Amino acid sequence: MDAVLTGQIKEIAAWFQSSIGKQVVQTETAIMDELLEEMFGYHILQLSIQQADLYTRSPIQHRIKSSLFEVPGADLTAYPDALPFEPDCIDVLISHHLLDFSNRPQDLLREFSRVVLPGGRLILLGFNPYSLWGVSRALMSWRHRVPWTGHFLAPERLMDWLNVLNFRIDRAIYSEYGLPLIGRHRRRLAYSLGLSRRFKFPFGAVSIIVARKQVETMTPLKPKWFQRRELSNSSLVKPVARMHSARIDVKQRTAMPEHGL
Repeated sequence: MDAVLTGQIKEIAAWFQSSIGKQVVQTETAIMDELLEEMFGYHILQLSIQQADLYTRSPIQHRIKSSLFEVPGADLTAYPDALPFEPDCIDVLISHHLLDFSNRPQDLLREFSRVVLPGGRLILLGFNPYSLWGVSRALMSWRHRVPWTGHFLAPERLMDWLNVLNFRIDRAIYSEYGLPLIGRHRRRLAYSLGLSRRFKFPFGAVSIIVARKQVETMTPLKPKWFQRRELSNSSLVKPVARMHSARIDVKQRTAMPEHGL
């Protein structure tokens, strides 16, 4: 299983424990608190590399946190492209930056689509390349350090992939509009959230995409035997072949006696 960059998992987890990593998680948790209050169901699943819980404000009682390796507070250890769940069983699935560090993000999305039930929600948290962090990644990728080694997938590309998997995009939220720095002069948390919610600028370093799995509808079709029955009982249309054959028989019977006389 190499769907996730396993060689950097522990480095990614360590980065989320750093000052700037904790700041990102704090911002994401504040947004998730508002989002999850409106989502109900029976099962919520968080797929993440870091330790923090993102579903503390969720009204869903059965909460599962899965990790790629054993971390404190994780309920199970599993690969995100082979989840140990039956199809259509999860009401809300949260993917925390897994796609950023995946070799095959589309495979992960297909697996997420498999376990999310129709009408359920999929929430993707990731880094936005169209941001100051995206510029920093372009300048610092040569250092081969996380998070700059991540892919930083464009939100519109993720939305296209979700549409193919029969998901409808509910909303996209952006946050972290500053540089990847720590200090007292950085933006306030409420300012970041307010700017994101009011103006919806798609230039935040963190993007949160909320999508709902569509319910497949079936179109009722009449059985073929019922259609044939309707045609056979019609009194307006008669088989043409019978009419021609009957007419030919009449001409032959009347013409033969005259020839004999």
